[in-house]
Amino acid sequence: MTETMKGVIIEGVGAPYKVVEDLEVPEPGEGQVLVKSIATAINPVETGMSSTGLLIKSFPIVLGCDSSGIVTKVGPNTSLKPGQRICGCTRLGSPGYSTFQQYFLFDERFAILPPSSLSYNDAATIGVGAETACIGLLQGIKLAALDEEGNVVEDKGNNKEGGKGWVIVLGGAGSVGQYSVQIAKVLGYKVVATCSKRSADLVKSLGADEVVDYSLSEDEQYDKIKEITGGDFFGVWDTVAKYEALGCKLLADASISKKPKCYATTDGWAQTKENPDYSIHRANLGYIGRPDEESGQPGLDSALVSYAKFITKLLTEGNLKPNQTDIVTGGFDAVAKAVEKQSKGAGGKKVVVELQSVE
Repeated sequence: MTETMKGVIIEGVGAPYKVVEDLEVPEPGEGQVLVKSIATAINPVETGMSSTGLLIKSFPIVLGCDSSGIVTKVGPNTSLKPGQRICGCTRLGSPGYSTFQQYFLFDERFAILPPSSLSYNDAATIGVGAETACIGLLQGIKLAALDEEGNVVEDKGNNKEGGKGWVIVLGGAGSVGQYSVQIAKVLGYKVVATCSKRSADLVKSLGADEVVDYSLSEDEQYDKIKEITGGDFFGVWDTVAKYEALGCKLLADASISKKPKCYATTDGWAQTKENPDYSIHRANLGYIGRPDEESGQPGLDSALVSYAKFITKLLTEGNLKPNQTDIVTGGFDAVAKAVEKQSKGAGGKKVVVELQSVE
């Protein structure tokens, strides 16, 4: 008899979330594990997928991708064991992999292993935010290169004075921005981040050397960033996909670096205009686990394998703080409420749903 479980589905574009109890429990295949979903963080991508159908292979579909749970079953050729905790981003829009259900599939190679000191709720904030930060900082503006085990093997940043200069993080208070500030500091860079006045203390507490008020006009932000950095930067990372004109102007007119310059952005869908002065990298975690020919992003999965191990090391060493959380209780019945809460803004906190107990 097929085993069934509880979960939350949408039946089409724009359809409401619906709690059901007859979803088939998936079976882990080669290199996969089955995970009990304990907590899940909510991201803008859920609203984007449900309202447009983007990334969804077929309906009805379960959504949710920021995982935190316990391995309950393993497929062939896996090193993880039942009872181990994992977190991280699952495949998006593919049946069986989503977190708004009692059990979901996870590709072992993308697993982040949280330390026991990190709660399930806090671990749920790690995957999408930290992995996207790595895409922007490492694959995009290339602050450093990692080996397959997540170790830094090539430092890209030393300038002529022997320092590493500055990294510009546009949107330092969001989930991706907070992880970006911390990772850039671990790699030895000075960081200037834009954020609201209300979030300035938080962003500084995560390591930002300077903050710039994002309510200023873009011309005023440009002037302040240029003054703070003296032009000693080669990368701008736009974590909120809102500041392409500002980021590109900074690279074209303010940067004095002789290194290859790059504007990286979470706007993974816009058309890129070629520019001789800098490259543009559009970070898009949404195609995790899909073939290169489908994603159009060669090397994404292999990079994410090393990023998962890198993030695991940072967590183990205490060098990466999770996002602050806004906890929604009520299990699967509360998923729709949590998605709505996230879409209205959570004041810089990550909305996390407590789905079920550990036992």
